[in-house]
Amino acid sequence: MNTEEIQRCLLSALPVDAVRTESKELASAEVCSPVIDPGAAPCCVVFPRDGENLQALVRLANEQALNLTVSSSTGEHRKGGACSIHPNIRIDLSRWNGVERVDRRNRVCLIQPGVTYGVLLDALAPHGMTVPLPLAPRRGKSVVAAVMDREPTTWPNRQWDSSDPVASTEFLFGSGDLFRTGAAGGPGSLEEQRAAGGAQKGPLGPSQTDFHRVVQGAQGTMGVVTWITLRTEVRPTVEKSFLVGADRLDRLIPFVYEVQRPWLGEHTFVLDRTAAAMLMNGCSGTALEPLRAGLPRYVCLQNIAGFAILARARAKYQERDIRDMARRHGLALTTGLGPLSARDLLATATRPCGETDWRHAWKGHCLSVFFLTTLDLVPAFEEIFQTLAREAGWDEASVGAYIQPVVQNHACHVEFLVPFDPQSLAETDRVRSLEREAVERLTAAGAFFSRPYGAAQEIAFRQNALNHEILRKVKGIFDPRRVLNRGKWGL
Repeated sequence: MNTEEIQRCLLSALPVDAVRTESKELASAEVCSPVIDPGAAPCCVVFPRDGENLQALVRLANEQALNLTVSSSTGEHRKGGACSIHPNIRIDLSRWNGVERVDRRNRVCLIQPGVTYGVLLDALAPHGMTVPLPLAPRRGKSVVAAVMDREPTTWPNRQWDSSDPVASTEFLFGSGDLFRTGAAGGPGSLEEQRAAGGAQKGPLGPSQTDFHRVVQGAQGTMGVVTWITLRTEVRPTVEKSFLVGADRLDRLIPFVYEVQRPWLGEHTFVLDRTAAAMLMNGCSGTALEPLRAGLPRYVCLQNIAGFAILARARAKYQERDIRDMARRHGLALTTGLGPLSARDLLATATRPCGETDWRHAWKGHCLSVFFLTTLDLVPAFEEIFQTLAREAGWDEASVGAYIQPVVQNHACHVEFLVPFDPQSLAETDRVRSLEREAVERLTAAGAFFSRPYGAAQEIAFRQNALNHEILRKVKGIFDPRRVLNRGKWGL
């Protein structure tokens, strides 16, 4: 069908104001990245009013063999999760922005897909609760988009599984079937479950299945989330933030392991001085070069907190123990390093930044190569990437590194950052070449690209043909007509 026929088809099933073809709406759905192939632009953008609208749309797509892509964040899309190689209709859920339930007793909340971190934090604050955030997410970032993509948060010891803090979910499979996972799966409606004391907090089930794992990390190829419950945390009553600096990464690693093993401390992560300066520059407007010049090569944030019960006593013993651990490794806890204070870094890291992601604020765009590994292997991966970057023309000051322990430091997220000017064709070409070569080399060295974007999409699936075939079969079960992002990952 051509664009006009698709529009008439959509208007036969949806309200007139739900289907938009204005250039402004289409532009907001495009991917703004010179590094990745944006694929085919959406022919129109659909704003479903409610779950019934959405289900009608998915059923129509099955009847008419339409191709649907999904987004829930506002602002610029730069990673390409919703890119499709075929003509498509974009479902925009950013207007579904209600925080429908906050339950302090069970420490859980129920939100719609368009809720951003700023909105959620404001809704949780009167209840004395908070939620782990990714490192300074941009203002328009959807919470559902982040957690369903398994973005790492800065609070690793609150994560018991790679899917946390996801609890129960409701979503539509590509077949059009509505499904609820975890405790929400039944028996009874949500209201009946709550009347019986349920809170939709358990992620496991129904029965022996974890169907949220089919949708999580699938970048919109398996299902469309309509609401989600998230595990929340009690807000700290007392907080003491410290920085630990080192000139070599291998000096920090044993310290981080020792602190994380008995679950001491709260928020923690490691930045090299370039990434730390980029973060503060992009979120707080701090002058980048003077800040970078005043820092050691690596900076580790270690936050210590006390909560509602015996808060000060808890913070006191943890500070004492962590200081002793630092001393044993020849390191020291300080409240600031050069021009950077621990309090400012924590505040910046644990709240949304501006409309633009902090990674892109310095030069207009930033190559981000991220993967999972274990903390002890990070220095070897960093050496590989730094060598490739130098060969491509970037010096040490132009490459950043963000290292985030996840799941109580059983693994860690590693992210290498190369800011560049997107208006420069020469820089853009060098970045594309660097990304592909880096992903190839890092994969060969054992990097696990669990959230593949850009060059990593092709390479990650090429590494394991059997898993790719299993994905094809799963896609055939839950989206037999291939209406959700048809062709992505070769599905």
